[in-house]
Amino acid sequence: MASTRERNGRWMALYRDASGKQNSAGTFDSETEALARAQVAELDARPPRAVEVHPVQKRGKITVAAYAPEWLESQILEETSRETYRRTADRIVRHLGGMAREDVTPDDVKKMLKALKKTGLRDATIAATLDLARGLLGKEACADVRYRIKDRREMMCATQQQAKAVADAIHPRYRLLVRTAFNTGCRWGELIAIRGTDVEQRGGGYVLKVRRTVIEVRGERSERPYGKSQKAQRDITISATLAAELLAFGPELCFTNARGGYLRRNAFRSGFWLRAVEKAGLKGLRIHDMRHSAISWWANDGISLALVRDRAGHANISVTSRYIHPMPTDDDPFLAVLGEVA
Repeated sequence: MASTRERNGRWMALYRDASGKQNSAGTFDSETEALARAQVAELDARPPRAVEVHPVQKRGKITVAAYAPEWLESQILEETSRETYRRTADRIVRHLGGMAREDVTPDDVKKMLKALKKTGLRDATIAATLDLARGLLGKEACADVRYRIKDRREMMCATQQQAKAVADAIHPRYRLLVRTAFNTGCRWGELIAIRGTDVEQRGGGYVLKVRRTVIEVRGERSERPYGKSQKAQRDITISATLAAELLAFGPELCFTNARGGYLRRNAFRSGFWLRAVEKAGLKGLRIHDMRHSAISWWANDGISLALVRDRAGHANISVTSRYIHPMPTDDDPFLAVLGEVA
């Protein structure tokens, strides 16, 4: 996706070629000019595919292409999840759209997976395509079809000292964002929706009221007044120091792009995050790993899983448990409790 990066007061135009490699299309005085040039360069490097028109029926049977929109419409999904499903379904339709849905066989699905692998898609994306195909195409079409993820990436967790190193290494404009993310464990959409007025003094301390999230669908970003579940609307206890820094923004968004608009995750990642984690010696640490790290700290400090679940905004503890990872330590925690068996 075309993007920009600020450097020494000027803007670099970045785009990806057909292989996915990021390239520069030059440096410009304004972000608007840089983004426009990046979009043109990307269009030249990755021209849009011709739209393939599939038949609605084949031998009196509905085709995969005709069935896909109906199936998607019947699914109860959030807007962001629906967009992900749509892109995945489009991937299936490109390969099997002209076939009658009930004629698709496991061999056809296997051929599709092999073709997707040749395009350079990551294993996790291909496996997700197979998962959706089971619903879209039916169980018989995917019977005994499996896809092994070979390039699965293990989640990284930062220690509190490493988190501080990342915050110190990031551009000063986003230092508070990183500290807030590590301290609250907020999701990205919740993080960039925070306003100073979301902080409230309660008793002898302060809470961050998580009541909104920013979603992005087809490049358009908007706020919505609810999260992934009822549990997503929550109050997070924060320190007085962090509260004071967030309160200073008043009704304005705390974390924005240079123009004051919603901060794009990809722009933040390419323009600031990657350099910061490399400088901190944590190359490979992802933005979402800040959430994993925070949740792991809470659980490893002995806070009950029920409280961790509520602070993280999860619907149930089984989801929370997937976020908990052991923290590196020089001491074996089992030594203090293990005894000899007589």
